Amino acid sequence: MSAPTITLSPAAGSFPFQVKTIPLPSGTKVILGSTEVTTGHARHSTTSNGWFPPKQTEDSAIPSVSPLPLSPSHAEIWCDGGKVYIRDLESAFGTYVNGMRITKDTVLKAGDTISLGSRVERNSKTPAYITDFHLSPVIAKVSLSGLSL
Repeated sequence: MSAPTITLSPAAGSFPFQVKTIPLPSGTKVILGSTEVTTGHARHSTTSNGWFPPKQTEDSAIPSVSPLPLSPSHAEIWCDGGKVYIRDLESAFGTYVNGMRITKDTVLKAGDTISLGSRVERNSKTPAYITDFHLSPVIAKVSLSGLSL
């Protein structure tokens, strides 16, 4: 039997990303976060992992920018006992399930909406090259498959 999977599809208001279908093998925790890291270890986003790639700015001379509310290691997801869980990893802008900020391990159900961060408001110090997309959290609709209940 194959590992359970979680599919994350962009929801309204989200930083843009491709649909992700992430396998959740038993005993494995998957980190959800940005690909930008300062440790020197490259993180590459694919449609089957939890890394979200940056978006090109409107000025091609300026490098791509990750969503500002998304931390490099924002949250983690895993499967245990036929249930899928999510936990915030002390991210600056929080993790939300169906609009409620989570502070402990939380069970995800099909149809839930998760938000990695909350919208950052533009202010006088926000650089002009930062678009509204860059100020948006990653918001995803959850689908689950392969769970044995």
